[in-house]
Amino acid sequence: MQPRVSITLCCVVLGIVIHSVPAATVIAADHHSDQIQTRNTTIHYDIPAGSLIDALSRFARQSGVAISIKADQLKGLQTPGLTGSYSIETGFATLLAGSGYQIRKTDAGYVLQRAPIITGQTLPMMTISTAAASLKQGTAEEGYRVSNISGIGLWGERSLRDTPYSISVVPSDLIENVNAQNMGQIFKMNPLTQEPNIQNFTGVPFVTIRGFQSANPIYDGIPMAAGNGSAVSVIEIDRVEILSGTSGFLYGGGRVGGAINYVTKSPTDIPLRRLTFGNYGGTQFYGHADVGGKFDERGRFGYRANLLYQSGDTAIGEPVTQKVANIVLDGHLTDTLYADVKYTYNDYRKEATQPTFNNVRNRTGIDTSKRYSPKWASNDVESHKTYTSLRWDPSKYFTLRSAFFYQNTHMRASRIQLNEQVEKTFTQVLTDTANEKHENYGGYIYLDTRFSTFTINHKLTVGYSSTVWDYLMSDDCCIRQNGTSSLSLNELKNIPEPNWGGAIGNEPKLPVWTYRYNNILIGDNITFNDQWSAMIGFNYGTTVTKAFRSFGDIDYEKSALTPTVSLMYKPIETVTTYVSYMEALEQGTIVGSTYANYGEALPPLVSKQYEAGLKYDINPNLLLSTALFRIEKANQYSNNAAPIPTYVQDGLHVHNGVELILTGKVTDNLTIIGGGTLMDIGVEKSNNPAIEGNKPTNAASRMGKIYAEYALPWVPGLSLTGGIYYTGEKYADAANTDKIPSYTLYDIGTRYTTRVLDKALTVRLNVINLTGKNYWQEATYLGVPRTVAFSVSTMF
Repeated sequence: MQPRVSITLCCVVLGIVIHSVPAATVIAADHHSDQIQTRNTTIHYDIPAGSLIDALSRFARQSGVAISIKADQLKGLQTPGLTGSYSIETGFATLLAGSGYQIRKTDAGYVLQRAPIITGQTLPMMTISTAAASLKQGTAEEGYRVSNISGIGLWGERSLRDTPYSISVVPSDLIENVNAQNMGQIFKMNPLTQEPNIQNFTGVPFVTIRGFQSANPIYDGIPMAAGNGSAVSVIEIDRVEILSGTSGFLYGGGRVGGAINYVTKSPTDIPLRRLTFGNYGGTQFYGHADVGGKFDERGRFGYRANLLYQSGDTAIGEPVTQKVANIVLDGHLTDTLYADVKYTYNDYRKEATQPTFNNVRNRTGIDTSKRYSPKWASNDVESHKTYTSLRWDPSKYFTLRSAFFYQNTHMRASRIQLNEQVEKTFTQVLTDTANEKHENYGGYIYLDTRFSTFTINHKLTVGYSSTVWDYLMSDDCCIRQNGTSSLSLNELKNIPEPNWGGAIGNEPKLPVWTYRYNNILIGDNITFNDQWSAMIGFNYGTTVTKAFRSFGDIDYEKSALTPTVSLMYKPIETVTTYVSYMEALEQGTIVGSTYANYGEALPPLVSKQYEAGLKYDINPNLLLSTALFRIEKANQYSNNAAPIPTYVQDGLHVHNGVELILTGKVTDNLTIIGGGTLMDIGVEKSNNPAIEGNKPTNAASRMGKIYAEYALPWVPGLSLTGGIYYTGEKYADAANTDKIPSYTLYDIGTRYTTRVLDKALTVRLNVINLTGKNYWQEATYLGVPRTVAFSVSTMF
């Protein structure tokens, strides 16, 4: 007979007394709680995602009820958590959704039991385990719909629908199913983001959101001070959380238009053994292994490992080699203390990288399906990343959260910049940056406190975050040469490699440039009742810049207070409306030597955003989000005064817009990710009348995109996929004389899932840019050519 235990929980000051008796596990009420429910009343809960048994324990203590569970019933099962006001039955049902279990009321409390199996639709040859179904959110079966976000700024994990910001989430299932080689494919598909360029370097794409570029990435909630050196691989990503809108309070400096949070993979609660073999296009074949699970029978300590090797030529003949190793360990050190550590090694080399184009006279005469660079035009990146995080829940009133990140990246790039002349010829600038070194540090510590004032519930968070970017280089690291003559595009591949001299091989020595952002934060998440809530916060942010050696002698430090306030109203349970105000702090320019105020450090720029939005759960796997917004950002420019101009801050960039996104399953067989952005953007006020009313560079005012998957009902396991992605025209220069044409891209694909030798097998095929459209991603970079990618994944 299987042994059983009983656990009785009761509060003794801040401790918990545990007794063992020969019965089922009994999670007992906390009878000292001032929130004990009757069966039909509701109270507010804020239970984080994680172990289902831990979540049920929290719920039972806070609601004042007892629930009996057999010791092995919930082993390895997870829950997305519970945020909001619920009755006892509704709260239990929400936590247990998808687990295969339900509760039954008895005279002694509640008993956990198996839910009845509902028949009616079966997939031949397919078996889905209960544990696997509850392993993660955002699966293809759920229409890539995610219910909770991992956290945003100092706000911890919470419901996506009940977060008063415009957010979309890209889960790993979608990344895998479109055979994405990098995040460029994902941002191309997303209705809120422009397709970024990542052809000439590996790393974090610089994504344009709401007309502003978001250059500094965020890893597991830790903001980076700069994008340089922040290499990322798709195999280490569990999800990408895209915040559309100003985020100064949340993450400190920069990110006026939005923020990108890369949430990395964690250990799995059930054994995972998966191999994927595929091709990213051309002859870029790769192999990827993903393994995870628990070390011990109790499931307290886990592991995850992702390994990738890739080699071959892109669709236009650019040789690529990449090696990635991602290792994760975590553990519930005690019942209230959790910690993890993550490490990623990324070694990437790309040769014959496309040149960048300046002063283009004819944007319709360049073919994206051709390679224009010699093989020596290359990019090398070697990156080491380490993360660690800790969460401590000493009681239901307090939670301590902390995390730290470090990345060390060596880079070398040999590049060609082109300037178009008459009759489609180009002069060249040849640049070599040998052995650059980038170091990124980041971390935060937050303390959550939960309490009530009369009938109003509070979750008050105080904390501190800091991030630093150091750029190191050797003497004579960066070499710049002019080409010998003006050449046609077809002649560029024959340019001989220059003699770069002694820069090659020199080890970086001392920092030449440093960015640092420090943030002191306080925020209160206030729940008035089931319908009304608010989030109020302040961030005292400091931006620091230092430059040394060849970059001069700069020591800059400025601070500003960036507040936020949001008010939410839920007219019905499935709808959340909100209004919010947010500010963003940016570093003021350090004026260069060509201006009368040379050396002056201009004050920080504080941008302001006003937003109103609505989120509607049409069904449990379909979310509609829409938002109206206005962003006001200060200008910085030359006043063109004679005889020497002054660099000034004056006037506003104003971006007014509306955006909409629909994510999830429209029917049982049809999945949709679609929507669009429509903006009125321009310079509203300026001392320079010539630029008033002009559009900002590389910012499209209109985007409309849709991606769909249809599961053929007459062929179980087979899905057809595809997308249509429209990006409106934009401008390459501030004078708006160089227009980048609009473009529409088409993708198609298919996916088949079955079982072979009792192992799950998935085959994917995707054609990117089906029509071979010639287009510009932005002012200086060409678009992606037609590319055919495929993969085969199997469990072992």
